[in-house]
Amino acid sequence: MADNYDDYSKEQLLRLLRERDRRPNFGLVWERDEIDHDLSVNNDFVALDWDADLSCGDGPQDNLIIEGDNFDALRTLRMTHAGRVKCIYIDPPYNTGNRDFIYNDSFIDKDDNYRHSKWLEFMFRRLELAKELLSEDGVIFVSIDDNEVFHLGLLMEQVFGAANFIANVIWQKVYSPKGTAQHFSDDHEYIVCFALNKTVWRPNPMPRSVDQDKAYKNPDKDPRGPWKAGDMSARNFYSKGTYPPRPKSASSCSCWITNWCSTDWASSTQKMRRGCKRRFPACYR
Repeated sequence: MADNYDDYSKEQLLRLLRERDRRPNFGLVWERDEIDHDLSVNNDFVALDWDADLSCGDGPQDNLIIEGDNFDALRTLRMTHAGRVKCIYIDPPYNTGNRDFIYNDSFIDKDDNYRHSKWLEFMFRRLELAKELLSEDGVIFVSIDDNEVFHLGLLMEQVFGAANFIANVIWQKVYSPKGTAQHFSDDHEYIVCFALNKTVWRPNPMPRSVDQDKAYKNPDKDPRGPWKAGDMSARNFYSKGTYPPRPKSASSCSCWITNWCSTDWASSTQKMRRGCKRRFPACYR
């Protein structure tokens, strides 16, 4: 809780002021000095107890299920897996105020003045440990909703660096609107994604299905392989991209441009002419 500064000596007050002067002036700030210390954050020795009844085969196992406090579990994994984890996904408490978040063995409700600060302190400690587990090409995904998505984004920028932000994925969780919604019908949540090193990390796309591959043909025996038509229309106005449909220079492109009725193109006539020779933006399989 907040300290009584009247009881501080001059030296203590000066030390406190110097510490505050060293804090960054830009970025996420939460009330770390005003909230109770997170009791789960400790320096106690932690170790795992192996449960033979729930295990398959003799150890060491390639897969682990750890039951226990997540902070202790992360500290244990740091001793064995630091810098070795390629992908982390976490689904933390959303801090809705509806008894979904426990801090120091107590539920945090909407009336708690330090509700967001307690959640940020809880997350900060665990994200720091998660970062230590990631390999150089590692990535972390965090599920969240509107209650903390903006705070989470800033917090992850602080831990992983803004340059390592990958995406804020929006996923639809319901498909029918709520007629009882007071303002907007909430139908989505988020997955915030950061890499340890964005310049190194690469996604691992899922292979296309047989049905998806059927969209690619090669009627002209293109040596580059099967392809499908692309859209050359401009999303926004582009002065050099306004010219009549099917320009003379693009007469050979009719088989792979899908929208000849358009008059606003994404490329100038010069680029269109060069593109027709190389067939762009055809997508190759």
